[in-house]
Parts: sequence; C-alpha cells; structure tokens
Amino acid sequence: MPRLRAMTASFRQQAFHFLSAPSWLIPNIIAPFVITMVVLLMYQEVTGPAILYAVLGGGMMGMWGNTLYASGYSIQSERWWGTIEAVLVVPSSLIWIIAGRTIWNALIGVVNGLLVLVIAVVAFGVPMDIADPFMFIVSFLMTMFSLAALGLLFSSAFVLTRQAGVLTNGLEFPIYVASGCLFPIILLPGWAHPLSMSLAPTWGIDAIREAAGFSPEDSIWATVLGASPDAGFILLDLAMVALLAIVYIAVAVILFRVVEKQARLTGELGRV
Repeated sequence: MPRLRAMTASFRQQAFHFLSAPSWLIPNIIAPFVITMVVLLMYQEVTGPAILYAVLGGGMMGMWGNTLYASGYSIQSERWWGTIEAVLVVPSSLIWIIAGRTIWNALIGVVNGLLVLVIAVVAFGVPMDIADPFMFIVSFLMTMFSLAALGLLFSSAFVLTRQAGVLTNGLEFPIYVASGCLFPIILLPGWAHPLSMSLAPTWGIDAIREAAGFSPEDSIWATVLGASPDAGFILLDLAMVALLAIVYIAVAVILFRVVEKQARLTGELGRV
C-alpha cells in the first residue's frame, strides 16, 4: 500500500535523522532524566507514592517531549533544507509522512520512559512493585498511541506556520502541567479541569499510576469527578484514551487536507 510505504519510509528516515543528530539527545533524552533525578534527590528521604509519582512523571515527560519535537520540527526542518516542496508533491498525503515520523519519536519516548524507571530503581533504589504489570504495559502503550495522535494533531497546525519551534517550546510544559504529569490535576484551578480531561495523555497517566499501585481514590474519576472509588477505573481510563486518540486522528486528517489545499493554492509553503 502506498500509504503504508510512505509511513514506513518516513519512520526510517526519522530514525536515521535522530541517530545522526546529537542535538536531539538534549531535549528528548537528557532533559527528562535530569528533571527526574533532581526530583529524586530532593525527595530522597521520602517514601511511598510521592517517589513513584516523580519517576512516572519523568517517564511521561520524555514521551511527550519526543512526540512534540517531532511534530514541531518535522515540517520546519524540511523548510530549512529546501525539500518541503518535494515532500508535498509525492503521491501520498502529507499526513502519512508526518505519522511515520511521529510514531518513531513516540517509540523513542517509550524507551526513554522505561529507562527512567530502570535508572530510578538501580541508581536510587526506588521500589517499583507494580501492582498489575500487564495493565501497566497496556497503559504505557496506549498512552504512547495517544501521544502520537496528539502530536499528529499539532503537526497539522505547524504546517502553515514558520514559527513551529516557538510553538513547540511553548506547548511543552503546559501539557506536562495540564495532563497531571508533574502533579495531580486536582491541584489545578477548577476552570483548567475540562482542558486537562480533553487531553488523552491525562487519562493514560491516570491508568499507568493505577496499574502501578496507586489507590483508586487518587484517580481522576474520584478526585475530580467525584465518583465512588472503584478498581475498574483503569478500564474507563483506557477507554477515554482510545476515544480521544481516535478523535485527534480524525480531526488531524481533516486539518491536513485543508492545510495541504491551502499550501498548494498559495505556493508559499517553502518560505522560511
């Protein structure tokens, strides 16, 4: 299938670019490790869920950082290299090319997240007694899928802008905060809760933490929505992740069609 071949080729090209450009290591690999290690050093005398919260948060930061940077720079880099026109005129739609790149970076984010967990256990002795290993892995993979879908949605907006790098930097930490990656969203003001719950990673993080052993009383369903604590919240979290990710992909497909048409009409996509 042409679409699958385009996505596979862009996935491979993004892998080569990532491995050959050391600058990617700082924001996508090193930064999440540094932040997680700083938190662990600050709370090295603390035991219980707080430490696990910091470790899982650091892993999620790596996953989102990789996905977001892929979304922001996948088109911007083509402008710098003078190859954007060649990418746009290939038979496959632009969305399949961006999808391959986004999937690669989401995959690197998962590896990053798992390495954060391993280093936290080996170097800092953080106990990682996962309550439900199977659901933990499923939640991790579903969250990766939702991050890739969200990155794809953002990519559609980055196509027409020449300041994708600025937007990427501006979106990084707000998503960390709004998704509950750094701390529970119950600590955010009430007006921010709908925004947080419109983000699929918010539910993915909730599922990961519940699978890791956090009490259902700490779930979004109990703390924010006021539901009675229930061990089945993790299935509801995963259902929300899947639903929102599908919505992101559907909207991204529509937006990519619009921006591609606009780019072909104006002929100004290659301007930097």
